[in-house]
Amino acid sequence: MLGPDTPLHYTVQLRDRISVKKNSVRRLLALAGGWFPTFVAIALPVTFFPFLSDSFILPRASIVIAAACVGIGLALLTSGGPRLGSLRWPLIAAAAALLLAFAFSISWPLSLAGSYTRYESLPMRLAYLGLLASAVWLLRTEVQRQAVVAGFVFGVSIVSLIAIGQAFAQVPFRPDGNLGNANLLAGLVAMGIPLAVDRGVRGGLFVLAWWAAALVMAATMLVTTSRSGGLGAVAGVLALGVLTLRGRPAIVAAGVWAGAMATAFALIQLTPLHGLNNDPASLRLGLWQDGLRMVAARPLTGWGEDTTGLAFGQFLSHDYADFVTFDRIHSGPLDVAATQGVLGLAALSWVLFVLGRGAWANRFTGNVGALAAALVGYTVWVSLNFDWAPATGGFWLLAGTMWSQCTIPVPPGEQSVGEARASAPSSPGSARRDRERGKAAARAVAAVALAIAAIGLAAFPVLADAWYYRGRPDLAVQVDPLQAQYHWSLGGITGLRRAADLGETEPGLYVTLGDAELRLGNRDRARAAYRRALQIDPYYGPAAQRLIDMGPG
Repeated sequence: MLGPDTPLHYTVQLRDRISVKKNSVRRLLALAGGWFPTFVAIALPVTFFPFLSDSFILPRASIVIAAACVGIGLALLTSGGPRLGSLRWPLIAAAAALLLAFAFSISWPLSLAGSYTRYESLPMRLAYLGLLASAVWLLRTEVQRQAVVAGFVFGVSIVSLIAIGQAFAQVPFRPDGNLGNANLLAGLVAMGIPLAVDRGVRGGLFVLAWWAAALVMAATMLVTTSRSGGLGAVAGVLALGVLTLRGRPAIVAAGVWAGAMATAFALIQLTPLHGLNNDPASLRLGLWQDGLRMVAARPLTGWGEDTTGLAFGQFLSHDYADFVTFDRIHSGPLDVAATQGVLGLAALSWVLFVLGRGAWANRFTGNVGALAAALVGYTVWVSLNFDWAPATGGFWLLAGTMWSQCTIPVPPGEQSVGEARASAPSSPGSARRDRERGKAAARAVAAVALAIAAIGLAAFPVLADAWYYRGRPDLAVQVDPLQAQYHWSLGGITGLRRAADLGETEPGLYVTLGDAELRLGNRDRARAAYRRALQIDPYYGPAAQRLIDMGPG
């Protein structure tokens, strides 16, 4: 018999206590995980670090990477949430395409670290997918999903108010909130307006707050003078109407939406909006044609993540703007095709197709219709711009929030760990217990590894830039040794050569390097540096003039 004083009795009691504590910790982590996407939704638009040299983009880029790592880690420790369902294989294919593009990149250091102020690196692109997946796994209740929407609209409204204040103060730049780029703010607003309008139309206790947010964001769109943002916002709001219809009216409305978008594009070309902000729409048409030639040169796997700045100059047909070096094609799909090839574009299109199909099938469920409209707004905006962490991170977070609410059938054999435990016999054998413990240990190790990755990929770059801002590039290169900008700032022939080896995309570096090589009597190296500057920007005057001054050789 199992008496109260037998060793086995105490062993059972101890095991039960450990089990209770584990369940308590798991519930606590699940609670924290359920609200984690809301924290990210608020932080991404508003975070601004004035103590950094790149105070606008880097903090938000770090948030995207850290959020993906921490979010997936929390999901691993609290298994049992929703499954990815039919989105699983598209995401795997997109991740595989990213790894393939990296393997054939023309600059591994650049694809791994990302160019300064851009950061569209391999870790960033994987983080976008991770942000979607973690949102699906962590969001388990309707309240949590509603909170993500509210948090995102709140965050965008805050930066919108800052932009409106900048407009009233007549700042000497296009109002951008605290994002450093007016078009980037417009991309966020294009997603925020459909969400606010949907909640305002539905009414409720906070109806006035939702309409106030919509008005603030609409005013912000005007002060940013962003044509792509305006098109995105209009597309999102009109899509919101389409998604409320059923049957034939929905199909007709979708056709009307497409016609309205085509008309809006035509009006931009044919009206004074064409030359707004000294950025004629014809400039993008020229860049797109050159971008197609860049894609055709390496069609399968592309040139590698964030390497457009290194390669695009080879395909520029003429000088589009004085003193401007283009490191982007300024069209999201073309930029993806250039850096990841048609394989990467196809994989990403597969992800978006599955998302769109799920959104349409579940458009009357909760916030699915509104979130889909927000994603439409971003898609129109990015078709005229390029992926950039502050806006693109928001897109993938909202996509994951939407998918978590879609009806996702779970195929046989794909039960979550929690469901498997519930359906398992109440007294499992020791072999099964060992397997479960092994899986739990593996998940814990993976979560710790992701936390370490978040430190290396998100925290260290911020620390390095803080040292750079304080005039200590020597410390910055120790913390972030792959960022070419810091080596350039170090100066000296060694620092300049190292920055060139790491794939710096600014032609000015190579002119500086060439000048340094020339002073050392290395004429061949100097000539090679000037020529590399012209490969990046064939219309870069200082490099061309130096080659002329050097004479034939």
